[in-house]
Amino acid sequence: MKIFEVDPGLFIWSLLTFVLLVLLLYKFAFGPLMNLQRQRQEEIHASIREAERLRDEAHALLTDYKQQLAAARQEAEEILERARKVGESTKTEILSEAKAQAERVLERAHEQIERETRQALQEIKEEVAALTLAATEKVTRKTLNEKEHLDLIKEAIAELDLGAFSDN
Repeated sequence: MKIFEVDPGLFIWSLLTFVLLVLLLYKFAFGPLMNLQRQRQEEIHASIREAERLRDEAHALLTDYKQQLAAARQEAEEILERARKVGESTKTEILSEAKAQAERVLERAHEQIERETRQALQEIKEEVAALTLAATEKVTRKTLNEKEHLDLIKEAIAELDLGAFSDN
């Protein structure tokens, strides 16, 4: 029994069968498998390129959104600052208008006081004239004519010190 005996005819046919089998496998099995592997690699590379493009696009969008957010914050701060300034100017205007109105009220009050003081002094003059006339009639016990009355009233008014009333 020869286990390791080499038969040249069998060896050539085995070698021929092996080479033929390898060629058939290469043509029908390895070729398509290699093409599938190549296609899969190209798909993976395409997916990687697409993912990188999307990552770059997302990064650009993130940068853009950050800029927009910063701009919106800046604009909001500017709006708040303008609102503060408008509020302060409105407050100043209201205060100045209130002061002006208070001054006008005080001025009118002073004018009214002066008018009433002049009116009171005029009434006092008339009362003094009437009292002077009555006193004069009693003193003289005679009736005076109208011209004498007027002269007597003028003389009494001239003697009165009305400056003391107007100073108050």
